[in-house]
Amino acid sequence: MYKDTIDTLQRLFMQENMNETFQNLAALEAPKRNCALVYLKLILLPTVAYLYFLLGFLGILHFKVGIHSVVLIGFIYIVSLIFAKHNGEFGVCTFRRYSKEFQTELHEYISKNLMPIGGQMKSNASFENFIDTYAKGIRNDNYASVAASIFPTMGILGTFISIALTLPDFSSQSAGALENEISLLLSGVGTAFYVSIYGILLSLWWIFFEKRGLSRFDRDVALIQNSTAALFWTKEEIEQAYLQENLQNFERIGKMFERLSSNDFFERLGKSIETKFGLFDEMLTLEAMAVKRGAEHIKEGMEALSRSQDRQRDLAVIHEDILTKLSLFNESTTSLHVKLMHSNEAMLKTNEELLRTLKETQQSDTAANDEVESLKESLKIIDAETEEIIQKMDALK
Repeated sequence: MYKDTIDTLQRLFMQENMNETFQNLAALEAPKRNCALVYLKLILLPTVAYLYFLLGFLGILHFKVGIHSVVLIGFIYIVSLIFAKHNGEFGVCTFRRYSKEFQTELHEYISKNLMPIGGQMKSNASFENFIDTYAKGIRNDNYASVAASIFPTMGILGTFISIALTLPDFSSQSAGALENEISLLLSGVGTAFYVSIYGILLSLWWIFFEKRGLSRFDRDVALIQNSTAALFWTKEEIEQAYLQENLQNFERIGKMFERLSSNDFFERLGKSIETKFGLFDEMLTLEAMAVKRGAEHIKEGMEALSRSQDRQRDLAVIHEDILTKLSLFNESTTSLHVKLMHSNEAMLKTNEELLRTLKETQQSDTAANDEVESLKESLKIIDAETEEIIQKMDALK
């Protein structure tokens, strides 16, 4: 937590230094120029020279230029218009025009590569690598590297093409015709050299502004590098910072060895070891007691489990006895019910016989009516009791 706080404070301090540095850079910025005017300046001489040759071809000026020379010079002129945007003069103008964007990218580049060393935080990146990468985005170095040689080369090639086009076949037999062909050859050669002159002129023009622009660019870059030098680690600073840290580490190691070599340290170390061994023995004793108590609890649990199993077996035997007795009771009640049914049937048959006998004797013996009525009542009571007994036996069944 303390280290994170220090890193945060260092980053804030670094941001303040960067903001102050970029404010100083903004104050040192050169006045900006219009890059369109720079481009017009770069193509001014090529345009004037081409118009000069074009006026000679049209006969406005008093010198002779062939159509092939005008065409070849015009081709070189078009190439110069394309290459002008990649000249050092135009590049430094573009660099100064987008100085704010350059400062923003430089700020991001420094912030991404911050590295704390010895209580300070700077960028562990190379300013030269950044400026080289940034310069490649301003212009195409391939065009800039070949432009100085391509213009005279194209001029010489155009000269040979012009000579080839105007070269007569020298097939005349008379001296007058031959002199005429030689004069045509010399006049064609004279105009052919105009292409080479134009190419060499453009090369010199390009080199002048290229070197001038590069010198301005190098001066601006040197000014920026000197202003931002405090934001970048140099090789010497890194070596010095690491040397200081190593010396501090050696000092701490020396102090540590001094503490280790003192008698107090060994005494404290011995006491600490004894204390730790005592705690270790105490832990072993407590662990043994815990294991013993655990074994006793397990034994008691096994005994309780055994007793519960015995009780479960006794309950199973009792349950079997109850089932056996219930079965015997059901059998006895069933047999009793059967016997009662048989006795009931016998009683019904007896009652029927008595009724039939009473009916037979009713007519003959009128004196005994009262006894018969009482006998009927008795039979009805017996029937009701018999039905009640049968219902009770059915309920028990």
